[in-house]
Amino acid sequence: MNRHFAAGREFSLIERLFDASHFARNGEGLGDDGYLMKVGGETWAVSTDTSIEGIHYRLDWTSAEAALEKALLSNLSDINAMGGKTSLAFLNLGALKSWDDERIASLGKVLALLEDRLGFRVAGGDTVRKDRESFFTFTVLGRVEGKPLLRANARPGQRIYVSGRLGRSAAGLALLASGRKAEAGGVRVGEACLSAHLRPEPPLTLGPAIAACANPAAAIDISDGLSSELWHLSRQSGCRLTVEWGKLPYDADLGLLPGGEGWKDWVLHGGEEYQLLFTGDFSEPELARLSREAEVREIGRVTAGEGVGILEENGTERELQAAGWSH
Repeated sequence: MNRHFAAGREFSLIERLFDASHFARNGEGLGDDGYLMKVGGETWAVSTDTSIEGIHYRLDWTSAEAALEKALLSNLSDINAMGGKTSLAFLNLGALKSWDDERIASLGKVLALLEDRLGFRVAGGDTVRKDRESFFTFTVLGRVEGKPLLRANARPGQRIYVSGRLGRSAAGLALLASGRKAEAGGVRVGEACLSAHLRPEPPLTLGPAIAACANPAAAIDISDGLSSELWHLSRQSGCRLTVEWGKLPYDADLGLLPGGEGWKDWVLHGGEEYQLLFTGDFSEPELARLSREAEVREIGRVTAGEGVGILEENGTERELQAAGWSH
C-alpha cells in the first residue's frame, strides 16, 4: 500500500523509485505539488511537469499552441496549490521537424501573451527537433508570501472545499474520444466541457489568497481526480476526509452529453480539472475573500482516522476508492 499517495500505477511507481528519505510532509521532499526552499529569507516553490503528444494531448483534437498553453497552466497550477504565484518558467520544447518558422513564432507569441497576462517570465530552457511526438516540459518557480499550503496540513475539525465545477474536463475528454464533439453544442454545458479539457483556467489567485489566511491550510490541485486527491491529502495528513455527494459542485446536465451515463464517475474521478481542493478553518470574512477569487464550495469535513468516505444522498456513508487519472 502506498504510504504517501493514493493507490495507482503512477503513484506506486514513485514510491518504488525513491526510498523513504526522499519523502517529507513539510514541503521539502516528495509528497506535495511542489518543493519548498528558502532563498534570501523568502519561501519559493518549484515544480516540473511534462506534457507529451499522444498521452496528454492529441494534435488532431487541439492545436500545438493550445497544448503549450495547457502544459504551462498545469505547472502554474502546482505552484498555486502550494500557495505561490509563479515568477519564472523554464521550457524544454520537443518541436516536430514538420513545424515551420511560422508555427514556432506562433508558439513564442502564445508564451509572450501568457507572460504578460499572468506576470511571469520564461528564463531559459532547451529545444530539440523530433520526427514525431512533440512535448512540452516546464519547470516553474514561484514565491509563497503567506503560509505554504501543504498536503499534510489537514486537521480534524477542518472543512473541505473545492473550487470550480467538477467533471467538466473528463466530460470534454469523453466527447473528444467519442468523436461526437459536434453534438456538444446541443447541450448547454457541452462547449464548457470541451473548453475545460482543452483550455483549462486554473484559479491562480486562489492559492495565494488561502495562504494569506490566519490558520495553516492544506491544498492540492485536481489533476488526478477528486477521489485520488482526497486520498493524497488523507495519507499525507493522517486524517480521514469525508465529502457529501449533495454538496459537490457540478453541472446538472452532464448526464445529457454523449456518454453521460458515466457522469458521476466524471465528477468523482475525472482528472485534469486544475481546480483547488483544500481544507482549513476559515473565518466568514476569509471565506468571503476566497469566494471573490473563485467559485468555492464547502463539500465535507476532516476527522480523526484514515481513508476517504463519501456521504450519499440517502444518508449512508461508504468508502470512496481512488480511481482517478493515471498517466
